[in-house]
Amino acid sequence: MRRRPPIAEEQHASTERYIITYADLITLLLGLFVILYAASQVDLGKYREVAQALVQYFNPGTAPMPLEQQGHAVLSGEEGIPQPILPRSAFGSVDEWVQTAERLFRPYHEQGLLTVERTAEGAIVRVAEALLFESGKAELQPQALPVLDTLAHILQNVPYLISVDGHTDSIPIRTLRYESNWHLSTARALAVAYYLIQHGVPETHIVVRGFGPQRPIASNSTPEGRARNRRVELLLIEQRNGAAYGYWKPGQPVVLPKSNTAQQP
Repeated sequence: MRRRPPIAEEQHASTERYIITYADLITLLLGLFVILYAASQVDLGKYREVAQALVQYFNPGTAPMPLEQQGHAVLSGEEGIPQPILPRSAFGSVDEWVQTAERLFRPYHEQGLLTVERTAEGAIVRVAEALLFESGKAELQPQALPVLDTLAHILQNVPYLISVDGHTDSIPIRTLRYESNWHLSTARALAVAYYLIQHGVPETHIVVRGFGPQRPIASNSTPEGRARNRRVELLLIEQRNGAAYGYWKPGQPVVLPKSNTAQQP
C-alpha cells in the first residue's frame, strides 16, 4: 500500500509582529523629545558673550556691564508700561480743523447735505441721511464713501474724543431688522464709526450713540424738518480739565457734553 506524503503544518502569521513597529515608533518619539529638550536649553554663558560683543560693537569705548546690572529689575505699575508714541496732529487747533473741514466739504454744504460748526466743546459735523443711507436702512451707500474717507483722513491724528451719534425723525419704524428708531439710529451710527475705524481713526477715540427721535433739530411736522432730523452727527470734544479723551486711565470720569439741538415744539 502506497504511503501518502506527510502534510506540512500550516504556517500561521505571528500575532506579535506589531510590537516591532510599536517599538520603532516609541524610539522615534523619544529621539524627538530629546532634540526638543536640547533645543530649549540656553547656554547662559554664550548668551552673555554674544550680548556683550554686540554692545561693544554698537557702542565702542564703553565698558560692557552684566545684563543683570543694566536695568532695575521688574518695574511695577505704570513705570513698566511704555507710553504710546502718537503721531502729531496736523491741526494746531479745533478752529483750524473746522476751517479745513469746511473747505473740503463745501460742495456738500452747498447742497444741504453736510454742515460743519464750531461748538463750545469742540466741533460738530452733521451729515444728512440722504448722503449716507437709503430710507429705513443702515448700509452705507457708495456715494457716502468719499465723504467718510475724507473724514477718516482728517480725524486720524486729532487728539479729541469723537462721538458718532445717530438720529431719526419721529415716524415710528418696525421691521424685521429694526424694531424701532432706537435700533435704526444706533445701527447707522455704528456703521459710520466702524468705517472710520477701518480707515485709520483710532477706536479708542470713538464713542457710538443712538438717540432715535429724541433730539430733533427741526420740526417733525413737515417733510423738510423730518429730513433734517434724519442724520448722523460727529462731535469732536476737546480736552477738558487735563483729561485727554481717548487715553483716559481706569477710574477717570468721562463726561460727554449735551448736544446743542433744539427741542421739538
